[in-house]
Amino acid sequence: MMEHPKEIIDFNRRIENAIAGKTPERKIWVTSLSFCLRKAALSIYLGTFKYERTGEMLVGTVLHKWLGEALGEEADFEVQVEYSLEDGWKLVGRVDAVKDGYPVEFKFRGFDAEGESGPRSLDEMEEPPKLAREQLNAYLNMMNRDIGYVYVFDRNGLQFKVFPVKKDEEAFEKFLGRAKVVIKGVKDLENGKFPSWITPRFNNECVTCLFRPICASIDMKWLSPK
Repeated sequence: MMEHPKEIIDFNRRIENAIAGKTPERKIWVTSLSFCLRKAALSIYLGTFKYERTGEMLVGTVLHKWLGEALGEEADFEVQVEYSLEDGWKLVGRVDAVKDGYPVEFKFRGFDAEGESGPRSLDEMEEPPKLAREQLNAYLNMMNRDIGYVYVFDRNGLQFKVFPVKKDEEAFEKFLGRAKVVIKGVKDLENGKFPSWITPRFNNECVTCLFRPICASIDMKWLSPK
């Protein structure tokens, strides 16, 4: 077989490096597993996670930063954690704060005094939001801690209420099952297959989703008669 000239060999290496640079990072964010897993797979495959912050998330980020600055050295803030999965994949997350070994999550929400469903004030809350509890439980298992706390802040005045959350290993195993779905979804995308078999977790997720046009187009073709 004829040897390639040096210029072509160098050119080949540049192409290989460019392809390697486009290989999706083998990491799944804890927060993404609480929502549509098809979106999580597309986000990883296309590398768009950092562009998907909603207005609600940005408000939370500002308030988190304010808390970190106000409390100073009272706790460690934005603590990164990771957990090894299959085939080199990792589950990663960023705990809002760790106070003396206790993981803490801050959640900011508004309350509708005339709302027909859900608590209308902090006083009416008897437990932390489901997704906050789910994500904190993931961190507890990843960090091997027995208990953590969810702080729910009322955005109107910033009063807060604290909810303890105990580590639930069985719930974490189910959470890891969601990670496996994402991994399979990414593998499908890498093999040229769209993961239509993954459906949204909540009915209203598609409304503001970055990938809505893509999914709508693919799903329409999927449903169309042959």
